[in-house]
Amino acid sequence: MDDEWARDRLPGRLASPFPLTEPAPGRLAATADTLKRGTLALAEEGCGMYIRLVLNGPHAGKIWLLDPDWGGFTPLDRDFHSWYTKWLTALPHASQG
Repeated sequence: MDDEWARDRLPGRLASPFPLTEPAPGRLAATADTLKRGTLALAEEGCGMYIRLVLNGPHAGKIWLLDPDWGGFTPLDRDFHSWYTKWLTALPHASQG
């Protein structure tokens, strides 16, 4: 995850326009690095998959899942609050009383 965050902090990356206007399901023809512009990595799902927050454009504020090998780059949740709440309640300690 540290490498992903380091790439996100390269000059201009976060301020760049998010390149997608609609979801891109399936194996991606474009390089994942190009598609990450204008997004911020929130979590790693393993096997090269990342949960990313779209920072600008018509999808700004939405959470997308990047799975370049199989799933493409598709919306995962409507906003950060919704995604984060689900993530917190799914943590192992959340079910302990």
